[in-house]
Amino acid sequence: MSIKVFVTWVALVTSTLISPSTQSCITQWFDHDDPNDGNGDSELLADLLAIYPEQICPNPINIEVTSVSGIPSSQIFQVFDPAIGLKCINLDQIGELCDDYKVRFTCPEKWCSTCRTPWFDQDNPDKDGDWETLSSILLAYPLQVCVQPIAIEVTTIGGIAVTPNGHFPMYDPTQGFACVNQLLNGWLWNWWCQDYKVRFTCPKSFCKPKCVTRWFDFDDPTKGGDFELLTDLQSNYPGEICPNPIGIQAQTVSGQSVYQTGNDIKISISASGFSCTTGYVTFGFPLKRPGFCPDYKVRFTCPDEWCSKCRTPWFDRDDPGGLGDYEKLSLLLIRYPLQVCPQPIAIEVTTISGIPALPPGNIFTVYDPLQGLECVNGACEDYRVRFTCPSSFCNSTCVTKWFDSDNPNTNGSDSELLSDLLSMYPGEICTNPIGIEAQTVSGEPAYTTGDVFQVYNPATGFRCVNADQTGGGLCADYKVRFSCPDTFCSSCRTSWIDKDDPDDPGDCEILTAPPQFCNRSIAIEVVTTVSESPALLTGNLFQVFDPLLGFECVNDQQGGGVCQDYKVRYTCLCKRQAVLNFTSVLTLVLP
Repeated sequence: MSIKVFVTWVALVTSTLISPSTQSCITQWFDHDDPNDGNGDSELLADLLAIYPEQICPNPINIEVTSVSGIPSSQIFQVFDPAIGLKCINLDQIGELCDDYKVRFTCPEKWCSTCRTPWFDQDNPDKDGDWETLSSILLAYPLQVCVQPIAIEVTTIGGIAVTPNGHFPMYDPTQGFACVNQLLNGWLWNWWCQDYKVRFTCPKSFCKPKCVTRWFDFDDPTKGGDFELLTDLQSNYPGEICPNPIGIQAQTVSGQSVYQTGNDIKISISASGFSCTTGYVTFGFPLKRPGFCPDYKVRFTCPDEWCSKCRTPWFDRDDPGGLGDYEKLSLLLIRYPLQVCPQPIAIEVTTISGIPALPPGNIFTVYDPLQGLECVNGACEDYRVRFTCPSSFCNSTCVTKWFDSDNPNTNGSDSELLSDLLSMYPGEICTNPIGIEAQTVSGEPAYTTGDVFQVYNPATGFRCVNADQTGGGLCADYKVRFSCPDTFCSSCRTSWIDKDDPDDPGDCEILTAPPQFCNRSIAIEVVTTVSESPALLTGNLFQVFDPLLGFECVNDQQGGGVCQDYKVRYTCLCKRQAVLNFTSVLTLVLP
């Protein structure tokens, strides 16, 4: 395409330099330059690509221009080409400066399809027209469309593509689409809208793995309304919401879908959050009664870079037979102890083949990081889940030794409660564990025994009551251990130890003697040598993981995988510390 020199164009009239293909999409408007800042107004493609990366295709097939003010004008452009952009020179104009212009582009199918939503048709044409606004689509199809699309496509429901024209006052990815009928005195004059459908191109991050947060209900409805704004939620729940959500969903606190109820209630949803505002309804003069918003809650989808900061392995403990597929957090905490935090901040769900499964959907009765996943059978596939945990869960979590203070032959239960253990083993357990694991004293995992547990959580401990067991049997004799936060682990800690590499048979850091400068170790930490990721979150299986024995990972026990290279360090039981530095020995008083 050659540069168009001295082309006269009237603002607000769409210029079609190249006819768009049947499969193409239209970007948002861009206004980078100002004619008062230099020689004119320059909206060049190279500049816009640098400022708005991934929001514009590198090879547009059409360009549209309009003045920011919306006032038509005839001005001379030095450059007007989709491959180059727009350039208006002040000196080329007659007695005036260039207007301030904005541009948008038509992009080819290959770019449009890089991250594309399904088609949406949430409105039908009536006397007002057909309105497929982004806000209404976000309400009707939550989490299926990004909050900030970068391009839009519009066709009739029959599949005939339509391009922007005067009948479409809204045709923009950040707003959606609207067609308005042309009426005169309530009668059709010149134009009647068809039924349209739209789809959007989203940023690539929307199509990469993403996680769903828990529900948040910060505000309560007043006469003014109910406001669940992102800025308020991030201030009141720090670390629990990503700074740049890519999806949003709203419901009433009772779980009903969002829809406009009553009179004079306005619902709005966007990247900035959700709001329901009220006005007044007139019931004959002068009686007025305010509309009233229900109490709403919201949740978000977050991009992969946020989800992956502290992420568990994938878990698949159930199959979709019987009633459905149940990957409940309470059961996962028992099946995969110490590998998942008790209070996750986000959840991801896919089929076992890796296809993302997002709410809403009537087959998912539970889809929440604090509860896990429940799929009611009839349409359930086999699902797997993983969680994003608070950063504290991944920051140097250490594991204590095993404790067995009780047996099921006394008092009708086996109780390994945290309060009792803290009294019996002072200094050897943190007061605020972030994980708990229970086994029989013979080493059988608790979840395989078939026993029913009355208590199994890190904040309280463990308890199995004989009377709760079926068939009149007794509980097994259990032992427990805990994972503790960094504040406990670092109180008296050795340096890292890495004596072995993961060659056959595996990575072995067995403790043959007490760690140097530590005559009693009470906890062990294990991380990978490369990324220092917690070993418990890698998915490897460990044959030894104990502060009294050390650590061992055997390759042929990994189900076809291999052990990573690990390093270990120990937390010691110290009476007091003067200066702690295990790599260069200073003063250390041990019991």
